[in-house]
Amino acid sequence: MAVVAGIKIKNKETKVRNPLFADEKYTGGEPQWPEESVDWSDDQFDSLLRRSFYYYNYYYNQKDCKKYVVEWMKTIPSWNKEQIKAFERSSDRSIPMTACSLIMARRAGMTFRARHTEFLIKTIDSAIEQAEPEALVETSAKPIEVYKPTIQDRLSEKTSELIGELEGLYDDIDNTTVKFYNWFTDNNVVQSQLSKYENVYQKRKAELEEAQLKADPQLKEGYSHYKAADFKKHIKWIDDLLAAIEQYRGVKKATKKARVKKAPSKEKLVAKLKYAKEDKLLKIVSINPADIIGSQELWIYNTKTRKLGKYIAASYKQLTIKGTSIDGFDVDKSVCKTLRKPDEKLKEFAKAGKIQLRKFLDEIKATETKLNGRISADIVLLKTA
Repeated sequence: MAVVAGIKIKNKETKVRNPLFADEKYTGGEPQWPEESVDWSDDQFDSLLRRSFYYYNYYYNQKDCKKYVVEWMKTIPSWNKEQIKAFERSSDRSIPMTACSLIMARRAGMTFRARHTEFLIKTIDSAIEQAEPEALVETSAKPIEVYKPTIQDRLSEKTSELIGELEGLYDDIDNTTVKFYNWFTDNNVVQSQLSKYENVYQKRKAELEEAQLKADPQLKEGYSHYKAADFKKHIKWIDDLLAAIEQYRGVKKATKKARVKKAPSKEKLVAKLKYAKEDKLLKIVSINPADIIGSQELWIYNTKTRKLGKYIAASYKQLTIKGTSIDGFDVDKSVCKTLRKPDEKLKEFAKAGKIQLRKFLDEIKATETKLNGRISADIVLLKTA
């Protein structure tokens, strides 16, 4: 508050500029193009253009920029009203972010060079060709669907941001030293996205090598300001990046957790097993076959052959079921014997305790036969232990 001639005058407060985006304190503000940029060399011009691409890739998408592309289309005679409407109907993704960034840079003061205008016209024409005919566009009112990005969309967006960051480092190649493997680790780059980084910089390397040969007139002109040392420096930068990608991919593969196969349920294991649920004459019934899985011992009775048998699990194993057979049993210890009087013996079996069952089969006077594991509709599943 100041006092002039006895009158109090309130000082005007200085307004502090608020950045358009909170992250601008890290990325810097939107690059502005001075008037003298019209006369810049390609090297100086492209350096600021790459910074512009990084900024717009970070903060915008095609949907944000499409209206500005339409504004630019209306300023040049290349398209009529129907073509502009067709472009507006086209998918947002039909126009690449590079074209959108050029339009945004123009709004910030950049003057297009011939190659930029040619690229935009070609790109926009392609988007117009992909647009659906007006008759196919539904005019009926529909509820607005809120776009929900998928995991792949989020990964692609993150990858675009990180590639933009790499582009900034590439532009500042003379002033920065990058440990690429550490850069990938610090940014926790997902293994499935590594090919996208490779595609960008393999193409860049191929372009540099072709420009170095001076066989293509356009590339020769575009890289006319490059000396032999510049080509060598930029190609080495890309080679180091690609080598780091390969190293990072190898580490990711080596440390990737192996997928644990889910064990099938007991019900699924016994689904194909055919067995006799009961024998009404002998008054015996089968146990639940799922009880066999994980057991050490299984008693069975074959109603057709009158054989009483016992499966014993092999050492360090448990009995299980594989298809229509018992699996995991000891082929030498798993035996059966024919019963002369099944009715009497099975009653004794039902009353026998654990200790009695240990010698139950041994005390039967009959020829011992080894079991083969197969279970049929004639076999009653008596008991497990």
